[in-house]
Order: sequence, then structure tokens, then C-alpha cells
Amino acid sequence: MRARHALMVTVAGAALVAGGLAAPAAQAAASGTSAVTCGNAYWPHTNKDSGSGKVTKSGSAAVHTGPYGACTTVGYVSQDTTVQYDCYSVNDYGNRWTWIRDANGSSLGWIYGAYLDDGGATARC
Repeated sequence: MRARHALMVTVAGAALVAGGLAAPAAQAAASGTSAVTCGNAYWPHTNKDSGSGKVTKSGSAAVHTGPYGACTTVGYVSQDTTVQYDCYSVNDYGNRWTWIRDANGSSLGWIYGAYLDDGGATARC
């Protein structure tokens, strides 16, 4: 009986945690911002923007798994490197991030729009 009670408490706690994790994405979608979160480095999408731009951040700019600075960094792009744009997303803080590809067309991830010479992609993801 105690084991079953402990299991039920654990399952209920996990449901509450899972519900808490899902809330930001739901709030983001309702407010018109992006529902894209960290961990979506290879999320399926189409290339909606044929544009490109140069990285302007001094030294290099971090590329992330999601459109947030707190998301895992997957690499860096050096200043003055030209990158290809797929689309942009606006995060919960109102910051615009662009999904980028390298010159060979390989997906890299999300970069903060302020680090791009023209602010990034013009087509929303």
C-alpha cells in the first residue's frame, strides 16, 4: 500500500512538473511570440527566407539550440562571416532570433538578430 501511494505521489509530482514546463510555450503561442524552445536545434521547418547577412558581433556570435541566450550553445560564427537565413522567431522577451545556415547550406541553429548586419531573416518561422 505504501509503495502504491509513493508511486502515485511521484506520478502526480511528475505531471505537475511537466505541466509547468509546458506552460511557457502555451503562453508564448497565445501572446503571438514563438513557441520554439531550447532543445529544438534540429526542429523541422522550411526555408522561408532566401536572404543572407553578415555577423557583426565583435569576435564571434554564439549559435544556440533555441531562440534564447540561455539555450545550449552549439557553436560560434566569426565576425564578418556571411550566413544564410531560413526564418526568424520572436521569443518570450520580444527578442528576434534567426535560424541560420552556413555557406554550404548546413543548418547551424539560432543566432540573436542584433548580431547580424541587417537584423536577420524577414520571414517568420
